[in-house]
Amino acid sequence: MNTRVQVEHCVTEMVTGIDIVKEGIRVAAGEPLSIAQDEVELRGHAIECRINAEDASKNFAPPPGSIGSYSEPSGPGVRVDSGVEAGSDISPMYDPMVAKLIVWDADREQATARMLRALAEYEIGGLKTLLPFHQAILQTRQWHDAETCRDLVEDRQWLKALAFPPPVEQPAAEGEPPAETVQQSYTVEVSGKRFDVKVIGPPLAGAAANGYAPGPVSSEGAVAARRAPRRGGGGASGGGGGGDTLASPLQGTVLKVAVEQGAPVEEGALVAVIEAMKMENEITAHKAGVVSELPIAVGASVATGDTLAVISSASD
Repeated sequence: MNTRVQVEHCVTEMVTGIDIVKEGIRVAAGEPLSIAQDEVELRGHAIECRINAEDASKNFAPPPGSIGSYSEPSGPGVRVDSGVEAGSDISPMYDPMVAKLIVWDADREQATARMLRALAEYEIGGLKTLLPFHQAILQTRQWHDAETCRDLVEDRQWLKALAFPPPVEQPAAEGEPPAETVQQSYTVEVSGKRFDVKVIGPPLAGAAANGYAPGPVSSEGAVAARRAPRRGGGGASGGGGGGDTLASPLQGTVLKVAVEQGAPVEEGALVAVIEAMKMENEITAHKAGVVSELPIAVGASVATGDTLAVISSASD
C-alpha cells in the first residue's frame, strides 16, 4: 500500500469534487472522513498534464534554468497547481516538474479541447518544457482512440519534430555596427548518424585566444568545441578535441561509468549514466574506437558540454 497522496490526485478531485488533501489532514488529526465510499460519484472527464522542465526532442533530457516570463491559463474547468513565478530557478538537483495543469469537462473530447486551449495559453519563457509535447500528443490519432501513445514516446524521429525553435536574433540598434558573423563547419551526431553542417553566426568566445579553429565536434556542437580546449590547458591532447570528444548533453551527477580507459567501444555502446532531476540518462558512444581519455567518475558532477570521454579511432 502506498499511503501518500499521488501526483495525479488532482484528476480524482476534479471528477469527484472531493478535496483529497483536506480529507487526508482530517484523518491525520483523528477525525473521520466527511464522505462514505458509496457516496462518491464520478462526473465528467479530467485530464492532467505534467509541465516538466524537459526537452522531448532530446529524449526528455532535463534542461534546468530560470523562468523568464510566466503566465498561467485560467477559466472554467481549468486548474493549475504550481509554485513558481517569473524569475524562479529550476534546479537540476530536484524533480523537473514546474507545474500540473488539470482540466475538466463533460467528456473526453471536450476535456481534450479544453486542455489544448489551456496549453496554448500557458506561457513559460526562457525554459524548455513539455508544453509542445503535450500539445502534439493530444492531437494524435492514438490519443483520440484512447491508446497509450507508447509508440510515439519511443519514436525518436517524431520527438525530434518537437524541437524548440532557435532564439530570434534581435536587430542591432540604430547606429550600432552589426555583429560579426563567421561560417563554421561541424560534424554532428544525430540518432547514430554523422552529418556535416555549416553554422553562420558570431565566432566562439575565446576561440582565437585558445588557438582553436572550428572543425569537427561531438554531438554537442559548439558547446563541446568551447569546452574541450580548456581541459587540455589550451588544446586537447591525443585527439581529445573535435570529433573524438563525447560531451555531456546535460548537467547532473555521474551515476554509472560503463567503460574503462583504454577499452574498445562500439558506436552506440553505453558509456555512462547521468542522473539529473531524478531521471537517469544513458549516454552512449557517438563513434566506435578506443577510450583514450575518461575524466569522469561515479559521484562526480558534470555540466552541459563537459567532456565525458574521448574516443579515438582504433588506428590512432
